[in-house]
Amino acid sequence: MPNMPDKDPSFWALILTALRENGLAMVLTFALTWLRIQYDAKETKPWRQFIEATLGALIVMVVGLTVKEFGFSIAWSFFAAGFVGILGVEQARKLGNRWAERKADEL
Repeated sequence: MPNMPDKDPSFWALILTALRENGLAMVLTFALTWLRIQYDAKETKPWRQFIEATLGALIVMVVGLTVKEFGFSIAWSFFAAGFVGILGVEQARKLGNRWAERKADEL
């Protein structure tokens, strides 16, 4: 593997810090999403189940990083974990789109 001197090694430190700070909410999201998928029994392919649960966990990590930057409580990460885990990635996306359209119409 070629050496990549132009890459900043602090990137991986930032990733590990984000995982440490938001890991519990991410695991909660992954578990809730996976359990919801099993309960609904709409998605039968294990690979797609894993992808949706992982996407939900990544969404919660982004929410966790965002609330930290804005100085809000970390409890918002757990709120997002429950929200995404119970409703699912697709439903969260639809609700986010509706909110964004409403905000764009106000401008």
